[in-house]
Amino acid sequence: MRPQRIRTLFGLRSLGLITVVFLGVILVQGCDASSNAAWLEETVRTPRVFAPNVISTGLREYGITFSPDGQEAYFTRRPRRGPPQIFASRFEEGSWGEPVPVPFSSEHDEAPSISADGQAMMFVSRRHIPGSGDRSDNIWVVNRGENGWGPPTPLVGLVNQPRSETGDFVTGSELGPVMLLDGSILFWSRSDPDWGADIYRSELLADGTYEQPVPLRINSTGEETNVAMSPDGRFLIFQAYRDASAPGNQDLYVSRQNEHGWDAPVPLPSPVNSPANDGFPSFSPDGRFFFFASDRSARGGYYDIWYVGSDMLGLETLTR
Repeated sequence: MRPQRIRTLFGLRSLGLITVVFLGVILVQGCDASSNAAWLEETVRTPRVFAPNVISTGLREYGITFSPDGQEAYFTRRPRRGPPQIFASRFEEGSWGEPVPVPFSSEHDEAPSISADGQAMMFVSRRHIPGSGDRSDNIWVVNRGENGWGPPTPLVGLVNQPRSETGDFVTGSELGPVMLLDGSILFWSRSDPDWGADIYRSELLADGTYEQPVPLRINSTGEETNVAMSPDGRFLIFQAYRDASAPGNQDLYVSRQNEHGWDAPVPLPSPVNSPANDGFPSFSPDGRFFFFASDRSARGGYYDIWYVGSDMLGLETLTR
């Protein structure tokens, strides 16, 4: 299913209605549990490094996403001296295989996000957009066919903006895309020096283009960046410095959906949040596991990918 078709099939206009569809997807996947990878049956009560020495290697690994059956993992790897690139690993015979760059990835590609049906992936790239001189971070999409992943194309519409500089403040980078089931996307960008980085939503229109992005009300004068939505559509978890006047390490926050939008965000508890940098949230396809990147066991900025059972987050209690 191509991203352009998602909105036509489901006819959704609000994030509130996404909850119903997400629950349906989870039930369908649960009925086909035999196709899931064995690692999805684990119990993880405290955060642990994911696939140590294979996926998490002491370089910079972050931003993981999975195929619907949990057998393929896609993530960003950035060498100590070099640009980021998207890698893939497959779960076979009880373990994760040696990651390899995805066929379509070039230098300066990162932040993959797979659609719920596994047939599309969005990611961030600095590659040249045809007909444009812009080489800032933009959002691209690649569709999966019978022969694997096809050629990437940039999103069309008002999401990708050209690089612009006002003094020391640079705009025009769109990062951390997440695809929702109504065809809309969440991502983050810097557009106002007084507000830092914010999370935006853009709807997919009937003509296949994306409309003018709208900032979420959870944004503050600090920085809100990489975002994930829980598979039931009820919780947003994102990476942030919540107070621009009190710099420190990045933490993960959660906001619960209400009838008017989203509740005031609160930080996730320890040991998910730590004194180190914690961010890049995502969920396993069945929603049982929460993934994030942290440099708690390495020097600053050298992330490993960590995971923990989603029930250990205490989302219901935190957001009451």
